[in-house]
Amino acid sequence: MMTRSANYLVAIIGRPNVGKSTLFNRLVGRRQAILSDIPGTTRDVLFGEVIWNGIDFTLADTAGLELDPKSPLEQDVLLQTKVAVESADLIIFLADVREGLQNEDKKAAELIRKLGKPVLLAINKAEGSKYNDMAHEFYTLGLGEPMLLSAIQGRGVGDMLDKLIDQLQQIKRPRAKKAKTKSIPPIKVALLGRPNVGKSTLFNKLVGQNRTLVSPDPGTTRDTISMVVEAGDTEIEFTDTAGLRRRGKVEQGIEQFSSLRLIKALQSADIAILLIEASEGIIAQDLHIAEIVLEEHKGLIIAVNKWDAIEKDGKTTAEYDRYLQDKLLFVPWAPYVYISALTGQRVDKLRELIKETWASLTTKIPSKQLNNIIGDAASARPPKGRRRPPQIYFASIRQVNPPTITLKVRYPEEIHFSYLRYLEKQIRQHFPMIGSPIRWQLVKSSSQS
Repeated sequence: MMTRSANYLVAIIGRPNVGKSTLFNRLVGRRQAILSDIPGTTRDVLFGEVIWNGIDFTLADTAGLELDPKSPLEQDVLLQTKVAVESADLIIFLADVREGLQNEDKKAAELIRKLGKPVLLAINKAEGSKYNDMAHEFYTLGLGEPMLLSAIQGRGVGDMLDKLIDQLQQIKRPRAKKAKTKSIPPIKVALLGRPNVGKSTLFNKLVGQNRTLVSPDPGTTRDTISMVVEAGDTEIEFTDTAGLRRRGKVEQGIEQFSSLRLIKALQSADIAILLIEASEGIIAQDLHIAEIVLEEHKGLIIAVNKWDAIEKDGKTTAEYDRYLQDKLLFVPWAPYVYISALTGQRVDKLRELIKETWASLTTKIPSKQLNNIIGDAASARPPKGRRRPPQIYFASIRQVNPPTITLKVRYPEEIHFSYLRYLEKQIRQHFPMIGSPIRWQLVKSSSQS
């Protein structure tokens, strides 16, 4: 069955220093946000993936809400948080039980109520039973029933996640546009890259009309724009996104927060085309975008733009291939295509790669073949655990887009991620699945005592 991953964006909102980053780190399972007792430590929106009860969502850790900003930086931080709130499918509103209900909590709650988004009201720092009867005053915020939790200890976090998942599953997604004579939704492709790398020019070339404003000034595109086009026996929906700048190299205002729109566009996409400029090569920001695509488990194609402006000889393409392979070691399955968005050079090849990548994303390897490949790989190199040796019993693909391999394993916690990379390499020797990541789910074998 072809399934599209149900991705959601959840934002943690609240006053400074109520424990948003502590909760974020607990939910994503790693120390990604900086922790400090100094209010305002978090200035940028951070993203992490959370999986709970088989449902995955992207979590955003936002800067503390200061509704009376004085400095330009505070104004930008407030704008960034507002964009996060507007972009989110669900909001975790965090308050501090020790400090009690504050006027800033009331002002922030009023802002959130106007947006009509689903909200979970979590009251943090409830370490100990002495706080059990101190949540009632937060009912006046009008954001539903307050839930006591301790982000630092984990108290109440599981119950909050259960309620969060229940609310996410009740959110109705807009149906994909369908052609009058077709019931298959279009392949959704997002164009990603740094500002002024040629995304809007490529978008116009792909859709066949001047739909977006093309300008030599970086950052012209500030919102996402989509259009569905016919591609033989299928349809492709292209989305042009705002360029993602490096931190410290951004303008004040809404463009600073294009990463939020990029995340939302990517969550709705099946495939990302990462556009880089041939003369500049791959820089840190390109790698950052590729990492986001990988974390979101989307198909990936690398398009090297402005290839027509490069002086070439008979070795240029092969040398650039090796350069890309070296830079993109963490996505060796992503194909490359050398194009000119301006002239249309090899844009048809890009369309072919989209179809090939979609075929890879929807690949379902027969269980017999999959188990033979994994069985041979495990015989040649058995998995080793730190405390006890794991054993693989059975493998299957029950979900695609991306292909998700479920492994029934004895002691699955002993399987190291490097061993999964080894298995993936063996699988791709038989099924290359160009352009598609492989996702793994490890399940404890029912025979395990």
